[in-house]
Amino acid sequence: MIIAEEKYNENIVEYIIYIRQIQDILRLVNFDVEEINKLIIEQYKTSEKIKLKIKNWYLELIKLIKLEKIEKQGDFEFIKKIIDELEALHQTLLKGENSFKHNELYRWAKPNIEEFKKLSNNSAANDVGVCINALHSLLLLRMKNQNISDETMQAMQTFSNLMANLAFEYKKLKS
Repeated sequence: MIIAEEKYNENIVEYIIYIRQIQDILRLVNFDVEEINKLIIEQYKTSEKIKLKIKNWYLELIKLIKLEKIEKQGDFEFIKKIIDELEALHQTLLKGENSFKHNELYRWAKPNIEEFKKLSNNSAANDVGVCINALHSLLLLRMKNQNISDETMQAMQTFSNLMANLAFEYKKLKS
């Protein structure tokens, strides 16, 4: 909750990836509140009042996962909406005359985006969704201590650069 609020306000792409991590954890512990309490909530060095707020936040997320029937996989609807907003902004920036930086970052990322679409058998995915999926996958590989090739890391860096710029533009737009 605390980290999510910070990320939401500072970097919307990091927020999306963070929420996906939370979804992964909730699924991993089979939505067991006691396990969440032990693994996450008790690790916070804060008051019991704040810990209760955090616990309630996790309970709300569990309820939402079940309501949206995404217990096995998938994103919250509010995350899908943010990704759609980011994609719309991305497309607007690509058409904008004053968006040289974004266009240049996209030019570097585009071949990697196309390659990732092929590898994931999802040619219909939008650019932002592909980049976020790739960055989330990279995080999961790192957590599993998997070897990551230099070529993959270079591709991920193009996604990261593009998404960082997009998050910056999104924050500017929302300010």
